[in-house]
Amino acid sequence: MTDEPNNILPFPSISKPAVRVSLWEGPGRPTEETLRARLAADGYQAVRWASEPATGYPPHAHIYPEVLWLVSGDLTVILPAEKRLIELAAGDRIELPRGLSHGTMAGADGAVYLLATR
Repeated sequence: MTDEPNNILPFPSISKPAVRVSLWEGPGRPTEETLRARLAADGYQAVRWASEPATGYPPHAHIYPEVLWLVSGDLTVILPAEKRLIELAAGDRIELPRGLSHGTMAGADGAVYLLATR
C-alpha cells in the first residue's frame, strides 16, 4: 500500500426533479374557473383538455415543466421510469418536471383537465 492521496474526484450529486402531487382538500370540487384563476395568479397559461373514457397518451416528455389540474373525472398518470401510477380525482393536481417521461389514461367516465405552463 502507498500513502499517496486519492486523486479521483467524486461524481457530483445531482438532485432529481421531483413530481409534486397536490390533492384537493377544499369543500366540494373546484370549478374550472377557480382552477384557471389560481393558475393565472401563479403565472401559468392553461388550455382545457379532455380525454374520452378509457383513452390516454403513451409515455412522452416535454422540454418544459407542466402542471396538470383535473377538473372532472379520473385520470391515471403513468411514470414509467419510476414504475409508478398516480391516480388523480377532480381537483387534484400534478406538477411534472421538464424531461420527465409520463403518460395518461382516463377513467371510465373520461377526464377534463387543465394543462398549464409558464
